[in-house]
Amino acid sequence: MKLKRLHSCPAAHSAASEAAQAARGRTWWLLLIPSAISGFLGVWQVQRLQWKDQLLSDRAAALQALPVAVSETAGSPLPYTRVTCHGQLLHERSFLVGPRPRSSMGQARPGYVLITPLVTEGWERAVLVNRGWVPAAWRDDAALRSHGEPSGQVEVEGIVRGSEQPSRFVPANDAASGQWFWIDVPALSHAAGLPMDTPLVEVVDAGGGSPQRGTVPTTMDVLALRAQAGAPAERLPSPRPAGDLLAFSVMPSDHRNYAATWFTLSGATALLALRAAR
Repeated sequence: MKLKRLHSCPAAHSAASEAAQAARGRTWWLLLIPSAISGFLGVWQVQRLQWKDQLLSDRAAALQALPVAVSETAGSPLPYTRVTCHGQLLHERSFLVGPRPRSSMGQARPGYVLITPLVTEGWERAVLVNRGWVPAAWRDDAALRSHGEPSGQVEVEGIVRGSEQPSRFVPANDAASGQWFWIDVPALSHAAGLPMDTPLVEVVDAGGGSPQRGTVPTTMDVLALRAQAGAPAERLPSPRPAGDLLAFSVMPSDHRNYAATWFTLSGATALLALRAAR
């Protein structure tokens, strides 16, 4: 029996080809989706850049402004307002927030952030003072604390700050046991027997240098060392350098680079899509 080779109909093949081309013609714009997404991300990075520049400008202006007496302000002053406080530090009501380890010469040292209430005469006004970083020995070493617990009337100048925004990996504070892992201003105020709207004033080191890239906005990258004679080599507690308040994990230059990368990718994918469409 002879087998005959079957040949496809040229007309049917041509019709199928034209239908496929028509379908591709209607859906070629889908190739532009990666370009549109990249362009959107580039625009978003530009918006983030503008927001970060404005934020840095506002903070720099606040840091350079003349301080105001917190006793003359109504309610809680705006964040990053420079203020002065006169009163007595209640060291017996201090809080250690942490742990907040710090590294020096390749070695990590455990420590905490020290927050102490300050009240004016007659308890007419009170603030929480973030005095800075202290080593872990501060908790049990009375001799060490004696170098950093002034008595009587003191004057404190600092910056008004708000509560920290902890990540999901940070444990919850336990006020009952006195364990504080992140700064929650209303909760700390309540634990100290102060009104819930008590402001937090953070002491900063004016000689902290220029802003550097930081890991988190709330770090105090200063290590307090002790001399061999027993006296602290630096002030204890160690306040945060002023430059840290102008540092972010993502600086404006990073947003600028990200935007350039996304726009370049958007243009390249758009050209590839148009070439494929043709």
